[in-house]
Amino acid sequence: MSANDSIVAAATPAGESALAVVRVSGTLCSCLVESALGVPYPTPRRAYLSGYRDLDEALLDEVIFVFYDEGKSYTGEASLEISSHGNSLITKKIIEDLISRGCRLAEPGEFTRRAFLAGRMDMTQAESVATLIRARSDRALEAARLQLRGALGKKVSHLQSRLLDLRASLEAYVDFPEEDLPTENLQGPASSLEALIDDVARLCAGASYGRLLESGVRCLIVGPPNAGKSSLFNSLCGDDRAIVSEEPGTTRDYLSSWVEIGSFEVEVIDTAGLREGGSDIERQGIEKTFALAEDADRFLYVLDSALPSPNVSNDALPSRLTPSNCLVLENKTDLQDSKEIPDFLPDCIHLRLSLLTNEGLSECLSALEKVVGKLAPPPSEDGVIVNTRHAERLETTERSLCEARRLLLDEGAVELALSEVLVAQEALGDIVGKTDNEDMLDRLFQSFCIGK
Repeated sequence: MSANDSIVAAATPAGESALAVVRVSGTLCSCLVESALGVPYPTPRRAYLSGYRDLDEALLDEVIFVFYDEGKSYTGEASLEISSHGNSLITKKIIEDLISRGCRLAEPGEFTRRAFLAGRMDMTQAESVATLIRARSDRALEAARLQLRGALGKKVSHLQSRLLDLRASLEAYVDFPEEDLPTENLQGPASSLEALIDDVARLCAGASYGRLLESGVRCLIVGPPNAGKSSLFNSLCGDDRAIVSEEPGTTRDYLSSWVEIGSFEVEVIDTAGLREGGSDIERQGIEKTFALAEDADRFLYVLDSALPSPNVSNDALPSRLTPSNCLVLENKTDLQDSKEIPDFLPDCIHLRLSLLTNEGLSECLSALEKVVGKLAPPPSEDGVIVNTRHAERLETTERSLCEARRLLLDEGAVELALSEVLVAQEALGDIVGKTDNEDMLDRLFQSFCIGK
């Protein structure tokens, strides 16, 4: 991969659509506008209607294109965006022609990588581009937009500035020992360290929330056969995804679907009914339920309220169920024989509902939103959310600053404290990104889609 190449990629998914967009970035863009689109001196950032002709002068399509000057585009290079009709064959022919004119296919995330290397954005903003594309909930979109505007980068830059001031004060002790600076003057740097530790800890506190926004919440629907698990799954999804039948053991394998509940995107999973006996295939489904339970964040235990409380003494599941992660839903309240089941998981919240009439379903959703919301506290009032990579670097920063403070106050070891401050400074620098860390850049941008 060479940064001097002109790159091309489709920026819209393959398939039939009204429009398709092809992006080009690099030095060839101004030549391409003249040779392929017939406009020798385009006004930057102005839309043109033109025919796209290949090297054989065959008209591929009537397109609209926009040319961007170097320094005034997304990547920082001269760029070109071509909008054609949304036929994948047309898009393919345009890209093939651009390659024959000297471009090469872009690698995943290469447009954003070039934007980062050109200083158009820091690493946190580059990461937010992928997060914005993948976001499944309103809160995730809001968090990604905030990062894209540089909220975390500005916070980290402010922390870095304060660390530089701290370094300067500590280096005075190291560089000018003959000045005999009094030990009590170390209280100032120690106080600065304490304030920095508090601010870094506050940023770290949003890591769990950020991970849940990024990966989603896993909610398992469990319970005995014919209790209404699949009916609940269909109600939460708003679609008849799961087969509903009076025959026990209909669900052999699990089904899953993503739904937005409160701030989070929740993967709702319908599982095989828990019971002893049954066919070999059904028992395999139950074993999958137990395996899924190991990684589940929340549980909805569905009971048939017209039947006696189930015997779960032999189940491997109840040990995972707690008042904080499980709601017990007593279904089929529309039946005459329905009764409350307070003795089953008595410490958990019990809700009564009828999935036939939907009575009590809204209360169930409200309760689920509350238990999901308790998974992680929301971020600080400024709304800055950190992802897993940021959190790891912030934790390193916090540990080094705590050690630096201990060395200052307990031992007066200024040089050792200074080395810990340098480690913290390095960790903060990794968050906003260093252009010479090729391995980190490769790992980050490989997760992007092609064309972005």
